[in-house]
Amino acid sequence: MSELSPALNNEVIRPANEAKVPPVTPSPAIRPRASGSTVLAVISLLVALGSAVLVGWFFYIWQPQLAALQQQQQTLSNQQQTQTTLFQSKQLELQQEMQQQLVDVVANWDSKAQQQAEQNQLELNKLQLQLEQQSGNVKGWQLLEVEYFLRLAEQKLFLEQNVSGVAQVLDLADQRLKQMQDASLVAVREAISQDKHMLSELNTPDMHQLHLTLSNLRQQSQTLPLRQSERAMDNQSEEEVTDDAADWQSNLQLYWGNFWRGLVQVRASLPEDGVSLTAEQQISVRNTLTQQLLLAELAAMQHNQAVYAAAIQQSADSLQRYFAATEPAVQLMADDLIALSALQVSLPLLAPLKSPQLFEAYRQGTAAAELAL
Repeated sequence: MSELSPALNNEVIRPANEAKVPPVTPSPAIRPRASGSTVLAVISLLVALGSAVLVGWFFYIWQPQLAALQQQQQTLSNQQQTQTTLFQSKQLELQQEMQQQLVDVVANWDSKAQQQAEQNQLELNKLQLQLEQQSGNVKGWQLLEVEYFLRLAEQKLFLEQNVSGVAQVLDLADQRLKQMQDASLVAVREAISQDKHMLSELNTPDMHQLHLTLSNLRQQSQTLPLRQSERAMDNQSEEEVTDDAADWQSNLQLYWGNFWRGLVQVRASLPEDGVSLTAEQQISVRNTLTQQLLLAELAAMQHNQAVYAAAIQQSADSLQRYFAATEPAVQLMADDLIALSALQVSLPLLAPLKSPQLFEAYRQGTAAAELAL
């Protein structure tokens, strides 16, 4: 019993109640976990190194362009600063120039105002001297009045072209000369008489009377009777239809004949059938006649013979066409238009007046004689 078999010698004697524990072998899953973490770490390291290399490569590639952009930005900033400085200097220069111009204008205005004031003072002194010289001299005042009237006559003749007004002013000057009873002024009075004769030979209408006439005609045009077609149509007696059904043919003929008679009526034409104006057309006709008369008045004031004659002719045509020719008011206006059409509103060539020139020569001769004394 002491000798054990080789198989038994190798066995370990265990207690009977001890459970048999299987041999511990390493788990096959532990090794792959350890190797996967290493791989991930290596990959992360490689990615980080690649990113760093890529960033460095991009920085190396874009470094010259970034430097060029910074240089360009600096250049633009310098140019903007230069332009701002130049603009500020130009603005300051312009302000100084405007201030200098304003100073020059004020100085020039002050100089002109001073010159005007001095000139006004000289004229005032001259006028005061003339007043002192003429003080108590009735003849001197009368000569000043005559001079004023003659200058006014020239103004009315050439500026206003008022021939009748010129004749009235010459009458006033002649009356002043007549009151003076000075034989040396006879030549001036003769020149005034010649000027009045020259004006009387001019075929010029009385503008005031022409204005009044045309104004009255414009007022009358709003109340003149119009030429209206007021004649009623002659209505023929219509035949009555019968109630008998056997007469349907005759009844149909009667209906048809009545229809056409109501649609078209035939009779002899009358002169007043050509005009039938509505209320709006009546207002338009009256306004047209008023405007034509107003145009004639304006043309007469401007001495435009062509426009004046055309306006009077159009007024006469409108009066004859649209207004009742048999009415007394219309006939009276037609007569007035005929008389107005014969007027010549254009002025002939006006010659200068002789009396102002002779009076000026008289004043100069008188002044020279007084200085000689």
